[in-house]
Amino acid sequence: MPAKLPLFVDAEQLNAVIGDADVQIIAVDSASDYDRAHIPGALQIAISDFTASAAPVAGLLPDARQLADVFSDAGLRNDAHIVAYDRAGDSQAARLLYTLDVMGHERISLLDGGLSAWHEAGLALESGPPQAGASAFNVEPRAEGIADRGWIEAHLNDPGVAFLDVRSAPEYAGTDVRSARGGHIPRAINLDWNLLKGPDGRLRPRTELLQVISDHDIESEHEIVNYCQSHMRSSYSYLVLKYLGFDKVRGYPGAWSDWGNATDTPISDTLDAS
Repeated sequence: MPAKLPLFVDAEQLNAVIGDADVQIIAVDSASDYDRAHIPGALQIAISDFTASAAPVAGLLPDARQLADVFSDAGLRNDAHIVAYDRAGDSQAARLLYTLDVMGHERISLLDGGLSAWHEAGLALESGPPQAGASAFNVEPRAEGIADRGWIEAHLNDPGVAFLDVRSAPEYAGTDVRSARGGHIPRAINLDWNLLKGPDGRLRPRTELLQVISDHDIESEHEIVNYCQSHMRSSYSYLVLKYLGFDKVRGYPGAWSDWGNATDTPISDTLDAS
């Protein structure tokens, strides 16, 4: 068994455990892109395999039985440490890891910088279709990691709950409208997820992250609900908060595509969420 992998791993750390039976690498990628180039030995899963839609809402969480089947079909194992990567800025891989986490699988890591970081490190890639064998992946849903619209409505005025909106400032302000209505959940704090990354697109050092979090008045004693448009970017912030030691963190599958497309949810379109 390898030394415990951190939640965010770099290319060299991952390369050091390639071939270890205790570690599974999985590409969140289309079958065609995976076929062209992937990390040696990686499994493959598409973002559409483990998210659901109910137009106009996207990024919903499928039911547990469906997820168990999808993860089994991809060849994932409950006894493995699962490392995910993508070629889309880490948000799709983060969404897979969020889903695994709230389905009870805690041994997870994200390849920081994804496939481009692997390529930049000069490490080997291979081509060819997925070769996954079926497994029997079991899930045990953890409700404490999930917020849906009803939960949020019940906690809108709860001083122990904070809402973290990691979309861009124009989305938050309601000038960039991507659902029926623009704006944000009342009291939500806006922290563009890109601020969690350095100029190279990879995770900032811990000290810098803690300063960003502090500058945005995000406090660990609060239960923090992360959301964006469809819970891709906010899956990344969910993982970052976990990495920083926050232990009361939720994600909102569906996110603004759910809240902003509802007709009766309260919204704010002011720049000050207080």
